[in-house]
Amino acid sequence: MAERHPRLIDEGSLYILVASPTIWAAHFLLCYWIAAIYCAKAASSELLSVGTKGAIWGLTAVALLGVGAVALKAWRRYNADFVINEEMTRDTDEERKSFTGHVALLLSLISTVAIVFTALPSVIVPSC
Repeated sequence: MAERHPRLIDEGSLYILVASPTIWAAHFLLCYWIAAIYCAKAASSELLSVGTKGAIWGLTAVALLGVGAVALKAWRRYNADFVINEEMTRDTDEERKSFTGHVALLLSLISTVAIVFTALPSVIVPSC
């Protein structure tokens, strides 16, 4: 019989909690590197090129899709209406699963805002 390998983001896994912030951190670093390399190479031009902006916004779209996939998985794990003041008082597997889904959903929301704010300077500030 084939050996079953557990998924990274599975029922009992806590990797779902760090997935969205990790996607944001990777997006932040890649956008910074793209802008820094372009500005260092094209020192004569003070404006970001259309290709550089396109690369940043392409990375933003990919990052938002990744965070959206994590948020969807968290929503399914949360398995309830989105209620902030919901009490989780028992230490059961179901409540633990619901809690990790709730936290992962909120981290996905914060990461989405951070990803958009990371990409906005490429539109607002045209110079290097």
